[in-house]
Amino acid sequence: MGISSSAQNEGRLAASSTMDEREASFTSIVLSERSIIGLALLRIFVGYLWFQQLFWKLPPSFAGLYPYIVRETKYTFVPGYSYVLQHTFLLGCTSTHSAAGCTLFVPLAAGVWMAELVVSVSLLFGLFTRLGAILSIILALQLYAGLSTSPGEWYWTYGMLVLLGFALITVPAGRRLGVDQWLSPRLQAAADSSRIARWLSWLV
Repeated sequence: MGISSSAQNEGRLAASSTMDEREASFTSIVLSERSIIGLALLRIFVGYLWFQQLFWKLPPSFAGLYPYIVRETKYTFVPGYSYVLQHTFLLGCTSTHSAAGCTLFVPLAAGVWMAELVVSVSLLFGLFTRLGAILSIILALQLYAGLSTSPGEWYWTYGMLVLLGFALITVPAGRRLGVDQWLSPRLQAAADSSRIARWLSWLV
């Protein structure tokens, strides 16, 4: 009995030691204040990047966007994507050089412009940063699908935009140098009694 009990104890110790080693290998990494500030600066840089892109396709005509939509229909590598663009943005268009005759281009282009404005404000000011990052990924994926294989384009340009968006989702980059720093504790305090606050708290 003594030998059996000793063997059992040794087995438990070995199992406990193995579990401790596993837990140690998956220990949470806590970012330093300097790292968080660095990510906040990265967030602001990405926000400013999106903000700059608003000025070459300004309302009310959004004319600067039109040639890029035309290029996407020619060079996209995604099957069916050209068909979708031709029957939405380019529906009724009579020229490849201007939006003359287009029935849906202006309202759809306005939607793209507003989406990029939301991304810019979200990332520049750290306001619901993860929402802005998610939206930036969607916009960047659309650009990647349409333009990455276009002549004169470097496909990694849009790929890096996608990766930057993912980087800003994984960390709460708006909780330093951003409005999320003020919003986060208030939403977390309300999360126990409000499902909406619980959802919103993930976006900051």
